[in-house]
Amino acid sequence: MRTWIRMAVLAVTLAFAAPAAAQYTFTQPGQQPQPVQQLQLWNNVARVNLGVGFYNSGWANCYSWYGYNCSSGSYASYIPFMVGPQIDFNLGGMNNISVGFTVAMGSASLTYWDGARDVTNSKSVTLWEPTIDYVAKFGPPSMDTVGRFRIGGGMYIGPNSTIGGTFRIGGGASFLNANRLGIGLDLVLEGGGYNGYWIGGLQLLASPEFHF
Repeated sequence: MRTWIRMAVLAVTLAFAAPAAAQYTFTQPGQQPQPVQQLQLWNNVARVNLGVGFYNSGWANCYSWYGYNCSSGSYASYIPFMVGPQIDFNLGGMNNISVGFTVAMGSASLTYWDGARDVTNSKSVTLWEPTIDYVAKFGPPSMDTVGRFRIGGGMYIGPNSTIGGTFRIGGGASFLNANRLGIGLDLVLEGGGYNGYWIGGLQLLASPEFHF
């Protein structure tokens, strides 16, 4: 009977001691056990977007009369280098608000109909684009790779204070997400208007990320 009592006391003692022992790492004999470091999680992200954009814009005034003719029209192509900061603020769970500012720098090639022939010229254009997006992130902060989906809007500010607006939708991912420093990749589609013309584009972005 005493043997069974001793075994029961030993089992209860081990049950209470196990959780406390799990907080410490194994050490060499004679050394004081050290507490296990808790995993640090970061929910917010600051990044610098770097990449390239592919945009086009245009309008036409055409008619059909025993054929197909255009009395006027224009078409513009714009492939800029893009750079700018962006911060994702976590609202809880998968929900985030992303605020950014992108500068697009490149040459716009314009082709237009002057009434007799097509005329093509190009000029250097810089567009400033503040943006705000809702971002849904798929996966906990402890995962090394986390996907994301974004939807939002932006504003174009160009030469001579010409302005426009755009709708944005896209997706991407953060790599090394559980570390303080990571890498992000994004693809963003845009469509809207600028200076009275429609404009559509695609952004391909890579970004160093700082998680905090």
